[in-house]
Amino acid sequence: MPKNIRVQKSSIDDAISAFGNLLSKAPSDYSLREAIGQILPAIKDLMNKGYNLDEISKLLAQKNIAISSTTLKQYIRDFDKSQPEPSKSSKQSKQSKVTPLPVTAVGENQETPPPKAAKKSTAKDKEVTVDKAVEIEAPYKSPPKAGSEQFK
Repeated sequence: MPKNIRVQKSSIDDAISAFGNLLSKAPSDYSLREAIGQILPAIKDLMNKGYNLDEISKLLAQKNIAISSTTLKQYIRDFDKSQPEPSKSSKQSKQSKVTPLPVTAVGENQETPPPKAAKKSTAKDKEVTVDKAVEIEAPYKSPPKAGSEQFK
């Protein structure tokens, strides 16, 4: 075998352009889960028409797709979980931006009235209304217990 094979630049360019123009090759077979994923819209249509999973699995068996009704149920559940729910995400995207309230310390000049009820987002994206500015106070200390060092 020759040690040093040289290839012309034009041959490389021709190969790149020819390979770039080729269409994607579809697989000749699919896993059972992939097949159900492909057929899922039609399966859901059958369910909306009143077919149960046993009947659908028998119809699939007639088309050489052998699957039990329990496996079919699990695949449908898995595909539904992987799809985001449009109702929840659309509500979250429509929430308005909120401005935080100013925080004032106790004893600080509070001549300006606090802003009217403002909305603030929590960690779980629930809306909470705040009616007045937050005041920072010293933490509460409980009185000493009887028998402690202060009473001896």
